[in-house]
Amino acid sequence: MKKLALFAMLAFAACGGKTPQPTTTTTEAAHTDSKAAAVVELAELKFFEGDDLGMKLHPDGHLEVKGMQSGGGKPPTESWQDVGSIGADGTLTHDGKVHGTFKSDGSFVTADGKTLPFKLDGDTLVADNKKITLDDKGVLQGGNPMPKPMRVEGASTPGLRRTALLVLALMLSSGPESESHGGDAPPTH
Repeated sequence: MKKLALFAMLAFAACGGKTPQPTTTTTEAAHTDSKAAAVVELAELKFFEGDDLGMKLHPDGHLEVKGMQSGGGKPPTESWQDVGSIGADGTLTHDGKVHGTFKSDGSFVTADGKTLPFKLDGDTLVADNKKITLDDKGVLQGGNPMPKPMRVEGASTPGLRRTALLVLALMLSSGPESESHGGDAPPTH
């Protein structure tokens, strides 16, 4: 679960860049906002590796990851850290700064204009020529980058499965493996 927590922290820290400046008129922005409102469905989602709960997406869009701390010969203690949030419009923020936006076409564009190497097609994640989905029990199908089976509790609709896959793709596309391969698609073993 350490790797999952690391990926989540890296995802929100590594999508960095400057806050994009608006380039649309008020009328265009209103039309864009009405389209963007349905881009991400938010609800309580719990991300597990095996039986270990490692991450939570709350209905308000805040994402927390579990960390374990130990020191001074004391047993490790669990703590939850807020690592950012995603809005219903697809905007990813951390510390009040926009780090990127999930677009209605299924792509994710960072604040510096780079498109990440994955795309959501309905409630299917397409990465590195693989199609990754969540089954009716929330178990990741088509590629599991973790040693234990990954599942998402609460991903009961196509929109929530899409949100869960977006969160997983963001974590994995900014993890150490993708950085060492020049930003390739998320690993899907």
